[in-house]
Amino acid sequence: MLTRQRPNLLTTEGQPISRATAVVALLVVTFAIFVDILIYGMIIPILPHYTAALGIPAPRTGVLFGSYAATLLLATPLCGVLADRVGRRRTMVWGLSGLVSATLLLAVAQSFALLITARLLQGAAAAATWTAGLTLIADVFPTEARGRAMGTVMTGSALGMLVGPIFGGFLYEWGGYQLPFLVAACLALIDGLARMTLLPHTTRRSGTRTSILTLLRNWRVLLAGSVVLVTASVLSLLEPTLPLYLHQQFDASSGMIGLLFGIIALASGLMTPLAGILADRYGRWPIIHSGLLALTLTLPLIALPHSLLPVIPALFLVGSSAALALTPPLAALADAVDEYGRGAYASAYAIFNLAYAGGMLGGPVIGGILISIYSFPIMLIIISGGVLAVCCALISIQKH
Repeated sequence: MLTRQRPNLLTTEGQPISRATAVVALLVVTFAIFVDILIYGMIIPILPHYTAALGIPAPRTGVLFGSYAATLLLATPLCGVLADRVGRRRTMVWGLSGLVSATLLLAVAQSFALLITARLLQGAAAAATWTAGLTLIADVFPTEARGRAMGTVMTGSALGMLVGPIFGGFLYEWGGYQLPFLVAACLALIDGLARMTLLPHTTRRSGTRTSILTLLRNWRVLLAGSVVLVTASVLSLLEPTLPLYLHQQFDASSGMIGLLFGIIALASGLMTPLAGILADRYGRWPIIHSGLLALTLTLPLIALPHSLLPVIPALFLVGSSAALALTPPLAALADAVDEYGRGAYASAYAIFNLAYAGGMLGGPVIGGILISIYSFPIMLIIISGGVLAVCCALISIQKH
């Protein structure tokens, strides 16, 4: 996978990064992303029941879910600076400390104030883990292998989202509210041990740091960020609208709806490695365009079936299409940074986090507005048209 060494990246002992070190770093970062998303996802079936038991009204529960994305959005620029100044490994360890603290606080919280504090801390921890982790992978893998490496990392994310709600729901039913968070805290401690002992300390021979503002003037960075924003918005838009449609149209239970959402995560997890390989072989942008076009075609398919069973392949196609669109931008951002002498990977992945968090915040809002005006099938057609327009705009801009 690693075909050449980076001449400007060294360990603190002055040795070049080896292939074995890069592979171990990839495994550790993938596991870190998996644990982060697992804990994020396991809250989905637990928090509404717990807040109801505490007498917290539904609107505040919505605030709890949204606070994660809000802090992810706000903390990401700072984490990008930290990753460049104090190092990728140290930033990831700090992120892990925040994740463990947030998880333990969730286990004992019995008020809205403590719950939202824990969620805000969880979002900040995710900003550190994602920004520094993706930066480290861009550091240690060369351009021709970077897409495959990023695809592996995103597989960890998809697997965490697939397992998380099932993991949380099962443990909640078996041992009550606290058990899922205590088990998750133990997983986070294992993750922390791996981060502290297996990730390389790195330092650069030379190269200037490039700010986020400088990168945002690069059209390739802006286009990659736009793809992330649009794709994340589409996926997040389905979270409040699809369950309502499935319940009204097919009388689907909460458990069945959870399994159907798991189909999207499963498809994404299976497709992301292939998307990375294709991006390395055929280029980032042809695969991105293919993913957006596929998303345009597959989104309306969700509302076509007259029974629940055919919805499964439709959701699988949507998850696969989203992975094709979302994975190559990770490598495209690093490629754009190479123009600046490889001194701004952390800033580039801060932009990725900002775009994704923006989609997480904006998607449900857009979905809520559209579903209040149009039917679910019409909403999907409108969104598909918007994705197609974005894809056409990207192709037109790149031709000029």
